[in-house]
Amino acid sequence: MKVKIKKIFYWSIILQILSTQGVLFFIIFKYLGNWELKKILHPISFILVVAFFILKAIKKIKISTLDIIFFIYFFVLFLVMIFKVDGLETGYIVFREVYFLFILIFIFSQIEIERKYFRIVLNLMLILLLLNSLFIFLTNYLGPVKFMIMITDRYRWGIDPEYKFKITNFYKFWRSPALIGDAASVSYFSVISYLLMDQDKNFNKIKYIALFPLFFSFVRSAYLVFLLYEFLKFFIQKKNLKILVLIFKIGIPILIVSIIILSKYNILSTASLYHRFYLWANNTNVDYSFIFGAEIGKVGGGARGQGFIGTIDSYWLFLLFSSGIIGVLLTVFFILEKSLKNNKSIFILISFFIAGFFVNLSQSLVFLSLFPLFFLKIQEDLTVLYNTKE
Repeated sequence: MKVKIKKIFYWSIILQILSTQGVLFFIIFKYLGNWELKKILHPISFILVVAFFILKAIKKIKISTLDIIFFIYFFVLFLVMIFKVDGLETGYIVFREVYFLFILIFIFSQIEIERKYFRIVLNLMLILLLLNSLFIFLTNYLGPVKFMIMITDRYRWGIDPEYKFKITNFYKFWRSPALIGDAASVSYFSVISYLLMDQDKNFNKIKYIALFPLFFSFVRSAYLVFLLYEFLKFFIQKKNLKILVLIFKIGIPILIVSIIILSKYNILSTASLYHRFYLWANNTNVDYSFIFGAEIGKVGGGARGQGFIGTIDSYWLFLLFSSGIIGVLLTVFFILEKSLKNNKSIFILISFFIAGFFVNLSQSLVFLSLFPLFFLKIQEDLTVLYNTKE
């Protein structure tokens, strides 16, 4: 039976979302005899997207002058990367961290998908949010030892050296890997799901389900994305400016009291932020060029096992070291050009732009898989999935 071209893209989105659920597919593939098969789900979904686009590209590709400059520059960096990485696996990690996001944004910004199909995608995300919430509850009910033994047959505090699942604590709560693999990824799956659902009126109420796993991930950079987005969305309306004045009058005393109370429980501790600043100032011994970067492959995931430069905890520093200020500026202009021209899209970009200073977003498969969905164009009331002939 002939497979319709338009279905390749739709199922690639489904597979991309499912590929973020590392624990879920660890359990499934371990039962089937080889848990490492879960590692190929995300690459396969990426290949499917590219394959669809190549088939569609025969018709028409929209390429701007900025696109040409952007991809030529990053192609040159790719050639540099080939001589810097230590092997195929490291090369794949670097390629994934640097290039996957840009390629997907470029492709997704040229694709139109009918809303009824995109709602199926959102419903899948909703189901996964509910399942992840259940596993967060189980973590805190069973405790970390019983929970990790339940899913992996062994217990490793922190990061499991083989499976890479991570469990830690925040005050008296456990930062659960849930069905994804670590609390940070759970938080970004939740906040991106919320933001995507907020674009569709059918999910106006049910989107709040995403706030449970978001809150109980205890990842403050994800909180920042959510709060900045809601703040910008709310106060952009003139009628709400009066409320803002009232909040400042009444809310500041309440905020001061809340900070005093919460500080006793270390919930608002800025120690980790100070620690980041210290490491950025003292442990980023990277011989990079401010203009061109040129350390692609030697920072981020490609440098794991080499201390702080393996994480950096800042997407913009990672990009600066890898591609220089030219790469950073090209990235900002590239993303702005591809974004949808509405307030909500701009608020989302601002929120992630600021959060990117405090976390290396591209090290998360969740971010790489879901963030490009913001660039899709949603069609209304169409009987076909794409506005192209097959």
